[in-house]
Amino acid sequence: MERAKGSRLSRLACYAVLVSVTVWGSIVLVRSHSWGHDVGEPELEKLPLWKQCCAEGDCVSQRLRIIEKEPDKKVAVEIEGVQTSVDKEKFSPVPTNRTWVCYVSPRGSISNENIRCILYPQKSGTT
Repeated sequence: MERAKGSRLSRLACYAVLVSVTVWGSIVLVRSHSWGHDVGEPELEKLPLWKQCCAEGDCVSQRLRIIEKEPDKKVAVEIEGVQTSVDKEKFSPVPTNRTWVCYVSPRGSISNENIRCILYPQKSGTT
């Protein structure tokens, strides 16, 4: 009986270690691939603007549509279906086929206050 208890505890301990390693490994994998500089666009990633704007790995490729230019130096846009107004100086053309939105707080709101910059394709405007 004592031997069975020890064996059972030993199996539970091994299982707990396996679960811990699996969970922490998954968290590390998700974190390393969710945000970051390595986005598969070497020409873009070499730019000082990319390093300056995306220093914290907080830029993501998102759908952006310009609604209208507003008279107060803002641009009305729709980002991933959310309408907001963004300061004109936050927009920069870059060598890419995608629009990149860089956030102050990556999981925060889609708002002017939370957007550090918007990098859009220099050849075709915005996508």
